[in-house]
Amino acid sequence: MSARSVARGVWTSLLLLASLSGQAADPPAGSDQAASSASPEITTSAEEPADFWTGPINGPVPLTLAGGAVIHTQELDELLKKGDVILIDVSNRPRRPENLAPGAPWLPTPHRSIPGTVWIPGAGAGAIAPEIDSYFRDRLAQLTGNDLDHPIVIYCHERCWLSWNGAKRAVRYGYRAIHWFPEGIEGWRAAGLEAVVVEPSAPARAAP
Repeated sequence: MSARSVARGVWTSLLLLASLSGQAADPPAGSDQAASSASPEITTSAEEPADFWTGPINGPVPLTLAGGAVIHTQELDELLKKGDVILIDVSNRPRRPENLAPGAPWLPTPHRSIPGTVWIPGAGAGAIAPEIDSYFRDRLAQLTGNDLDHPIVIYCHERCWLSWNGAKRAVRYGYRAIHWFPEGIEGWRAAGLEAVVVEPSAPARAAP
């Protein structure tokens, strides 16, 4: 008889005794029940990479952004009330479903962002086309008046790497007041704060 079978038999006996006494019993070490009750640690954050993230865009994200600051919902709300903050949403555009019949009409779901946001799809990808990179750089320069110290908040969705990449890219452009908002629009709306429909701002040839 294996050690696991012995442990299972002991566990069964303890359960019988516990039912007779009206008390609960803890599973013995080494049993199947003990193994299933000791759940592995759940990863809620990822280690900050040295370069842009090129893996799956949805999943655990870092808790930090080298060269920038991480900002959360209440802090962002307070910062916006002070005014003169640039908001950048780098969420991707919705894509036409692949299983949709050719020629069938398709209307994308309206994209909602924090009021005052400039939506620049594609700017948060790990590797981006040169025209999108140039557009993102030029748009930030225009919005900030070429002020590298102007506060900029970059976000997309919760548990999404696009905003981390977008914020890191802005840091590499030389901006010194980059704020990354990892809770994204979902965190903003969950706090009962206003969201509005916005249209994309991107080069005419770009289709991220």
